[in-house]
Amino acid sequence: MEDDIEKMGLLQKQYIPDGISTLKASDIYSLLEIWASIMIFIQVMSIVSSYQYKRFVSDLYRLIPMDTFEHAVDFSAIYNSTHGFKYIGMFSALIIGIFVSAVFLKDRFLKILSVIITAVFILAFCIFQMITFDMEIKIISIVWTSVIYHGMETIGLLLFSFYLAKHYKGL
Repeated sequence: MEDDIEKMGLLQKQYIPDGISTLKASDIYSLLEIWASIMIFIQVMSIVSSYQYKRFVSDLYRLIPMDTFEHAVDFSAIYNSTHGFKYIGMFSALIIGIFVSAVFLKDRFLKILSVIITAVFILAFCIFQMITFDMEIKIISIVWTSVIYHGMETIGLLLFSFYLAKHYKGL
């Protein structure tokens, strides 16, 4: 209720006088709902995209058997250029979460950072794609979209939470 909001605000000012979040409790709750739905979406998309991508690679292997060097090169080229699709949905969900949080908090730094990270992901998806190292026994490949997504999913979210805790006390 409206008068409860005012009383809660006064209580917060009394006990946490400096640097309190400017968001209402209902806004913080909305952000939590957004992030909860994003995390559930990411988990579901991870399971579905991994399964579908494995199916795609199996179908591709049936279409392009590895019986000649040329076929192996063709298979590798298709695999390299499509692997990034596996991460687009999950990456988009994380970026949207960061950007929505930035909008709620009116945080220019987070808005700019999310645009920069998106630009790097797009470059990795369109230009860098995958780099492959041919060792004597194995072929090792680095999927740049995967590196960016998993880096954001682990280190990025950890840094994001530290940033929020430092700059938005009471959040």
